[in-house]
Amino acid sequence: MAPLAARALSLEHLLRAPRSGPAPHPAIICLHGRGSNEADLIGLAPYLDDRLLWISPRAPLDIMGGYEWYRMAGIGLPVQPTFEATQRALDQFIAEAVAAYPVDAKRLYLMGFSQGSMMAYAFALGQPGRVAGVIAQSGYIPLTSGIAVDEPGLKGKPFIITHGLDDPLIPVQWGREARDWLARAGADVEYHDFPMGHSVSRESMAAVAQWMRKRLAENNGA
Repeated sequence: MAPLAARALSLEHLLRAPRSGPAPHPAIICLHGRGSNEADLIGLAPYLDDRLLWISPRAPLDIMGGYEWYRMAGIGLPVQPTFEATQRALDQFIAEAVAAYPVDAKRLYLMGFSQGSMMAYAFALGQPGRVAGVIAQSGYIPLTSGIAVDEPGLKGKPFIITHGLDDPLIPVQWGREARDWLARAGADVEYHDFPMGHSVSRESMAAVAQWMRKRLAENNGA
């Protein structure tokens, strides 16, 4: 398999090439949490299917030695102009990444953690036809931020939500509310909570790995 090199796109990012499988590849765009960076979620690649091409962008705003996707007035309160601007930035980056790398656009997944989950939710709710599914970890759906929602396009769209029962930042109830909202919209939603805080765990990643294997098998990836 030919090596992949990161190209100059609108957001700084890291790549991890698939270990197996022909191009174009199923791909996962991972969106890190507030205060982290592009090297974070890509470290979860060994837990998931080795046919995945990983693309991990860096959020555009500096904070606390790391980066964030948008400014916040408080937990669950995005500063609206920054939230809207970063949605446009992510939209542009995803289009660039699909054009620049050997991505199978019909097998493109989003993975988010915390603030990155809100980004993944907002993108997928507005443009569900551009993603094959969403992995949302320790997040919530930012409906009060005026995101566009294509409810007909959400019918049958796969989501998996994982959340910590002891999450001190984003209450587990917010994850359950996201589950319930998606279920009412007709999405194919799988939900798990685990005895952990604002984090991921081996158990949560095992659930995600099983979900991903099923998705790839269903979507011409067996």
